[in-house]
Amino acid sequence: MHYRPDEVQREFDIKSTQYYARIKFLSIKAHKDNEGKAYLDQSQFDRMKRLDQHIRETGEMDGFVDSEGGELAPIESANLAAVEGGDLAESIPTLEEPTIENDLGKQIFREAAELKTSELLMRPVIVREVANRLTKDDLPDDLRQQVERSEEAIRPNFHPSAIADKLLSQIRQSRQVA
Repeated sequence: MHYRPDEVQREFDIKSTQYYARIKFLSIKAHKDNEGKAYLDQSQFDRMKRLDQHIRETGEMDGFVDSEGGELAPIESANLAAVEGGDLAESIPTLEEPTIENDLGKQIFREAAELKTSELLMRPVIVREVANRLTKDDLPDDLRQQVERSEEAIRPNFHPSAIADKLLSQIRQSRQVA
């Protein structure tokens, strides 16, 4: 199966610059057909698909490890010195599986909770800081109109001193009539 660049871009909903950045990141050299038009073969497309999935999960290409579709083989023994030709002086300790019962699991959970807390605390702070710097002219039209309607509703069309003068005048007139 041949996958043309524009087909791949549509498949992953990416622009040509992103397509070529991914090709470069994966060190893929596109094939050319008899007419000189570029295409990816199935294996190359599958690698692009795995990278796209990684980007959707993490938001970046960094950290992507292409295992050509297979799973990474688990190491049976943590003692890599036992590997033929190995000359390591000491064995590499095995990483214990994190669970909620062991300290590693508790540490990982605590670090994740602290990270989430800082994210939750930081966003409102940033939102507040942006709001503090906005003027009425910066607001979207619908919100600016809402503010203006509210200002009109609460804005007095007369001054308190004028109200006081008018009220006193009415009281004085009523006393003169009586």
